[in-house]
Amino acid sequence: MILLKQLSRLGIGTSRAGSLGSRLSTDQFGDIIRLAADNCINLIDTADTYGSGDSERLINKCIASNRSSFFVMTKAGIPMFHTPEWLSPLNQIGKKIKIKAGVKKNYTANYLLNSIRQSNKRLGVESANAFMLHEPVWDELVGTNAWEGLELIRQAGLAEYTGVSTNDYRVVEEGIRSGQVQLVQTAVSWHDDSANAIIDLCRAHQIPVVANQVLRPYKSLVDRFAATASERSKMDGLESMSLIQFLIAAVLTEKKVDAVLFGTSDLAHLKHNIASLDYTKALPRYLPTLNQLLA
Repeated sequence: MILLKQLSRLGIGTSRAGSLGSRLSTDQFGDIIRLAADNCINLIDTADTYGSGDSERLINKCIASNRSSFFVMTKAGIPMFHTPEWLSPLNQIGKKIKIKAGVKKNYTANYLLNSIRQSNKRLGVESANAFMLHEPVWDELVGTNAWEGLELIRQAGLAEYTGVSTNDYRVVEEGIRSGQVQLVQTAVSWHDDSANAIIDLCRAHQIPVVANQVLRPYKSLVDRFAATASERSKMDGLESMSLIQFLIAAVLTEKKVDAVLFGTSDLAHLKHNIASLDYTKALPRYLPTLNQLLA
């Protein structure tokens, strides 16, 4: 069993890997998983709603022979159809109809228990490594028994750890207070302080933080980053660093999160992102200067 303190600093996001229009074959995703494992990446993020369960099925197929080498966290709470794999395209269309119709998220204990059982079947396990509430905000949890649901899930052995994937500080705070949050996933990006309070809260309680949406500022920074080429060429150890590598390394070093997630469907892209770790040692020295140049 992989412990939370053993999570890799990088993780593979799978929100598009099983979805219509961006679906990866078993061979394609298997290649990504093998390259990740070869580079000591053990963290995989998924959710029941990703590809309406197909992301979880794809993960199962690709890590079945080496399951103990990976830590898979899944999530639930967003409207979802739990139907057989052969109905997958209809599942995803149905999910979109549900969302457009205004079907609310569901964080009741019964729903969460049913969701984790279905996820575990698709993942081919009796107990998930981690199960998280998927994108709840405070008002959506008021009056629910969500924390009791997470407690029941762990008591039943359906997940080793439970937590939340949210940008809402109050949700994280209450989850920690309830004792049912051992892991937090939240949006973190360069030069954005909105996640700092959540990161500080988790650090105070020794709860790991997994960062998502790290590449969100990419498009807005392309031109400015290119304009810093001359200055960066004089920064020892950062001469070849790309913008993507900067964004990943900056979150790891400046925000001090435990892991960074990114999605990929391309081996070259994965190799490039993995190389971000090569810059985490040199970056802190030059980060204040780069922050000023890019601001």
